[in-house]
Formats: sequence, C-alpha cells, structure tokens
Amino acid sequence: MFSFKVEQWSEIADSFESFFLSVDGNVERNEEHLCFSSVPGKVETSLTLYRNGHFAAAMPLHGIDAKVERVVFEQDEFKIQLLGKDLNYVYHVPPQLLTLKGE
Repeated sequence: MFSFKVEQWSEIADSFESFFLSVDGNVERNEEHLCFSSVPGKVETSLTLYRNGHFAAAMPLHGIDAKVERVVFEQDEFKIQLLGKDLNYVYHVPPQLLTLKGE
C-alpha cells in the first residue's frame, strides 16, 4: 500500500501509472491531471485526479466529483482510496479489466 498527500503530485503520478499497468485501459498523465479510462467495449469506467485535489470517477450506475487530501493505492486489491474532508471514496477496478500487461 502506498499513501500520499495530494501535494506529493510526482509520487502520486508515478504510482497512478504503475497501478494501472495490469488494467485494460488507457492512462493519460500531464502536469495538471491523471486519467484512467477503460477501453471501449468493456466495463465503462474512468478515474481522473487533478493536481489541485479534485477528482472525478465514473462507474456503471454512479459517478462522483469531489476534492481529496490523500490518495492511497492498494495494488493487491486493485483499489484506490481517495480521502478528504468528510470523504472516503474507494475506486475499485472492475475484475473484467484486469490483464497480464504488467507481468
């Protein structure tokens, strides 16, 4: 498990890319945001994290837009926990998207 304050952008960005290596989808990284989106034809999901702490996540049947203070990567369980004031959101990677790309 890796846990970072949102101010640790470089560490978050590296962990974000590494986290999604074995997930079927696309990762976009730049100075202002990180984005994972699944490939068309599979489970539609996305997670975007902005440098200022805002994030947006979409899964089938729900979506969220909020602000975080800490990001926790739990690679073994394929989930990212986003923590903020009165917020504890967990983004789970759908098992249908798991691949062997990173191995």
